[in-house]
Amino acid sequence: MLVSGRNPALDDSSYNLQLGVTRALVLAVLAVSAVFAGPALTDEASACVCASEPIEERLDRADAAIVGRVVSETIADPTEDGPARLLAVEIEQRVKGDVVDETEGDARRKIFVRTPYQTDCDLTIDRDETVGLLLTRLPKGGWYATACSVVAPGQLVAAGGEPRGGVIKVVIGVAILGLVLLWALRRLRRGARPDLPGAPEP
Repeated sequence: MLVSGRNPALDDSSYNLQLGVTRALVLAVLAVSAVFAGPALTDEASACVCASEPIEERLDRADAAIVGRVVSETIADPTEDGPARLLAVEIEQRVKGDVVDETEGDARRKIFVRTPYQTDCDLTIDRDETVGLLLTRLPKGGWYATACSVVAPGQLVAAGGEPRGGVIKVVIGVAILGLVLLWALRRLRRGARPDLPGAPEP
């Protein structure tokens, strides 16, 4: 006698087939995700990581700081630390440290800054772009900087730089003093005693 109903053997076979297909699809999705996510994760892990600190603390740790612009660059002789570039930086303003002009016979003050080359921390600056640089003095002399050394020039000057226009202020002060003295001399020549602040009464 025949009994209607499902065949247990067929049901088990169908279930196993569906389970196998599902597992295969999941593995395929994971493999594709790994292919596309792998480079992104690698780039993120190898990117140059700079400390997120206030500009004042970074300036305190730096051996020197300037506002300037890159005027030329060359490939430097490799050292034990690897390949490097040598940047000629024209100094627009000294902010910290004893930064001495390293060029002779040139009206523009320049220093040479050693930077890493072909790394994630390469110092990449557009030519003639004014930037702030936090410099590290190398053990054997010279200056060193990385991508983490670049700061906004305005922030750097505000954090500890010498105020711009100092020479102009001195010139204006001398000019005002000269005008006061000239006015006093003219009064004396006319026979009138100049009324200067703080002078004793006649």
